[in-house]
Amino acid sequence: MRPLRHPLFTARLRLEPVTPALAQAARAGGEAFSEQIGAEAPADWCAANLGLVAKAAHPAWGQETPIRAVAIHRAEGSVVGDVRFEPSLRAPDEVEIGYAVARERRQQGYATEMSGAVIDWLFAHGGAETIIAGCDRRNVASVKTLRKLGFWLDTTPGTAFWWLLTPDLRLSAEA
Repeated sequence: MRPLRHPLFTARLRLEPVTPALAQAARAGGEAFSEQIGAEAPADWCAANLGLVAKAAHPAWGQETPIRAVAIHRAEGSVVGDVRFEPSLRAPDEVEIGYAVARERRQQGYATEMSGAVIDWLFAHGGAETIIAGCDRRNVASVKTLRKLGFWLDTTPGTAFWWLLTPDLRLSAEA
């Protein structure tokens, strides 16, 4: 997987790759993180995700390449969520994706918008041939998001659904 070294933009969002400097700010806390990224970070999102952002890029852990991007509302200057994307252990050109949206931003299309931007970049520039995603089978919102993005159900072990996306499936979803 090639590294994401620049922000991605959608109609409403700016997706900032989590660099070592941004991860270090996240380790320092919500205030330092907000200052570093130049956006307000909601408390509920910080409580659930700031620790994950802090671990997303750290030279001591051998992870300096961004594997997560933080989505910022361009007009409002506030964090709406984040997208994780990292190489799968199953194949060198397969990427696993996950996402989280701040509570007050849910049900507004942000998960689809921010994940879609990362997926499109992964297929066009990141070297991905397939993308996988997992979700709890009871998470109806995530199931709907993955379907909107073009994912197809691959396997259903236990309480988890595993989804698969290829460039052709993504194009079909956009048509």
